[in-house]
Amino acid sequence: MKTASRTRAWVALLLGLLGVLALPAALEVSRRSPRVDLLDTAYAIPFAFVLGLAGAIMARRARGTLRWLDLSERGTRLATLAVVVGTVAVCIALTAALAVGFYELVLFYQRHR
Repeated sequence: MKTASRTRAWVALLLGLLGVLALPAALEVSRRSPRVDLLDTAYAIPFAFVLGLAGAIMARRARGTLRWLDLSERGTRLATLAVVVGTVAVCIALTAALAVGFYELVLFYQRHR
């Protein structure tokens, strides 16, 4: 059971890292590709959000299981780190969504003035 929870914590950390790196990777693709515009990278926002949320939830479950099984609090550092990384990925995705939303609002206001 401990091994499964530690594996779950590693997978959660990987999901959180993928969520954090999804938007910078999309920005780099838009910078290097003439076919992808900067605003097209907004399609990576839900991907980053879902990966971060899944990582954070998975890590919280793993941390809870590890705490329940091991009373000395050992082995929960990785799960705690995965929760933090997943939460950062969710925050980055929400911030990017707000930025794109406000940009579209400004464009809408300029067109209908």
